[in-house]
Amino acid sequence: MRTAHAAMSFDADPKHVEHARRVTAAVLGKAGVRDREVVATVQLLVSEIVTNAIVHGDANSVSFQLTCDAVGEVLIEVDDHSSGAPEVREAGPDDEGGRGMQLVSYFARDWGRKGTCTWCTVPVGSAAG
Repeated sequence: MRTAHAAMSFDADPKHVEHARRVTAAVLGKAGVRDREVVATVQLLVSEIVTNAIVHGDANSVSFQLTCDAVGEVLIEVDDHSSGAPEVREAGPDDEGGRGMQLVSYFARDWGRKGTCTWCTVPVGSAAG
């Protein structure tokens, strides 16, 4: 594994979620992550946290950082510049949304909120299995 990092800020517009997913794949590729399932899982978490920031944050912009360290752990950080915190909630079977933080809670090794930034960690190296 090699260390790789990306950081960007963008308008709080859903069209930027796909760009964040592409950046994620590029960073993981640069770090040497080749497992497609692992890449897909990290992209899913990025999508969910970025979307949550865009939909529920009250700022005009979102900051996104992704770091893959040499031991194979990814740190995803998304700052929505707002005081609210994401919640893991139980969505009903007919609800169209409300499952994003459940997915983060399930797939991430750890996650939380520091200030206005939601973060999570994901093992992607040999520790990922």
